[in-house]
Amino acid sequence: MKRLALFALISLPLLSQRWQDWRNWKYEDKETIQRSFTVGGGSKVLVDNISGFVHVTGYDGNKIEVDVHKETRGESNETVAQSKREVKLDIEQVGNTVKLYVDGPFRNHNGTNYRGESYYGYHVNYDCEIRVPRATVVDLKTINNGDIAVKGTSGDFTVHGLNGGIDMEDVSGSGDVRTLNGKVKVAFAKNPQHDCEFHTLNGAMDVYFKPPLNADLHFKTLNGGVYSDFDVAPLSTPVSSGNLQNGRYLYRSGSRNNSGRAGSGGPSLTFNGLNGAIRLHTTTL
Repeated sequence: MKRLALFALISLPLLSQRWQDWRNWKYEDKETIQRSFTVGGGSKVLVDNISGFVHVTGYDGNKIEVDVHKETRGESNETVAQSKREVKLDIEQVGNTVKLYVDGPFRNHNGTNYRGESYYGYHVNYDCEIRVPRATVVDLKTINNGDIAVKGTSGDFTVHGLNGGIDMEDVSGSGDVRTLNGKVKVAFAKNPQHDCEFHTLNGAMDVYFKPPLNADLHFKTLNGGVYSDFDVAPLSTPVSSGNLQNGRYLYRSGSRNNSGRAGSGGPSLTFNGLNGAIRLHTTTL
């Protein structure tokens, strides 16, 4: 058992070292996939990607428009052909919901187990550009080689990355935003009316709200300060006194766990980080 554990630890850096090698493989295949779906009220888009960015833009219309750029690289023509047999992008419409799901040998009943390009001998990348009616609910996931960006939507959101940043601009609604390695930036056009959570392990977090902000705030970070443009009053969990620094209130505690109330209070907004600052900004009306 100890030998197996040691072997796993040794193998991980090797896989990491090969991670970007796929872009240098000379055997390639490219394809553009375009689909359009007419939807009514209560529309929703679900994207479960493995490699590649996911960009979603809201617009005034009644169609979900999908534009996917697929790039395959392999160690040989044979592995490129193998990837076409093994890796598929499933796109389907069920009622007012449109689903994009990348399937392949890295999927199993326990979830996703991606072993790296050196194991498969190929890499398949899907960069997804999607236009949706503004009120569409979005549920977006990707793992590697791309960020997640959302702009101009007013529906609720679930946005999960792993190795990449998350950038949301001019959004409304409420939901959950998290990544492991990357920055998180969210700018609200209208402050959330329901509970929200924002998480990143390695990266700064910048969230922009319209004044006045009425919410109950919960912060957790280890290596980084918590800054707010809004004055925050203590809740039941002790909050260190806010010190004004460069025009912002700095809140920190020995445990790095803080809770406070902005304005008259309201929905619970949770900000959870480890390595990086958490900053709450005010935007002009």
